[in-house]
Amino acid sequence: MLLKGKNIVIFGGSGAIGTAMAKEFVAEGGRVWLGARNQKRLDTAADKAGAASGTIETFKVDCLDATETTEALSVLGARIGGIDVAINATSFMHDQGSHIDDLDLATFMSPVENFLSSLFNSCKAVVPHMGKRGQGVILTLSTPAGRTAPPGHLGYSVTCAGVEAFSRVLAAELGPRNIRVVCLGPHAISDAPQAGSYTGELFAPKAGALGLTVDQWLGGGAQTTMLGRLPTLDDVAQTAAFLASDKARSMTAAYVNLTAGMIPE
Repeated sequence: MLLKGKNIVIFGGSGAIGTAMAKEFVAEGGRVWLGARNQKRLDTAADKAGAASGTIETFKVDCLDATETTEALSVLGARIGGIDVAINATSFMHDQGSHIDDLDLATFMSPVENFLSSLFNSCKAVVPHMGKRGQGVILTLSTPAGRTAPPGHLGYSVTCAGVEAFSRVLAAELGPRNIRVVCLGPHAISDAPQAGSYTGELFAPKAGALGLTVDQWLGGGAQTTMLGRLPTLDDVAQTAAFLASDKARSMTAAYVNLTAGMIPE
């Protein structure tokens, strides 16, 4: 088992990615704490991920509130004796499709402020509780928008590029404290909308403008990859489990490309 005995915290744990990761981490022997803003959604996610096994718990937290996040992690860290792995999978609705002529500053800054504030607050809160039981790991999430130039994605592209830069610098700061930081970069996840991801709502206007369903639109996106397909939730979760494990102990400040060849390295 890759994650046997590891204490793992997933912020944004009620979403499709968080739920898929929790299920995989438990299967690999980890003990998982899911944190998010909505307790009802957290309970549903925990049930899907295998809460009946006794290895998944939930806690309510809003990562946009720095004080609340720090206090929640202080209580949790003290109770469980330290945190080995932390992932921020929080998500926020944002604009995709508007060019600068139709953007105002608030709309442009919305993803930058929400995604990066959530990431900063969660990392700052969890770091004091890591590296004590062994090597700590922080996993972050980006998308191809951070490395490409899709028109209409000004705010989100800047956000993703910021996540990647944040991850590299944080890795440099935390390496001496025995904590790794790795950024996982999947393309659009083919089965996320069916799993209840906010991307179903996010992609619907773009698909509709072409007279397509979201599934059809994603199918077209698959044809832009070298493998002719998009990553799945299982692909992302299984890769995350490896990155969080001791088998990846020498990986830090790294970007892990899960774009199925859409971005060549």
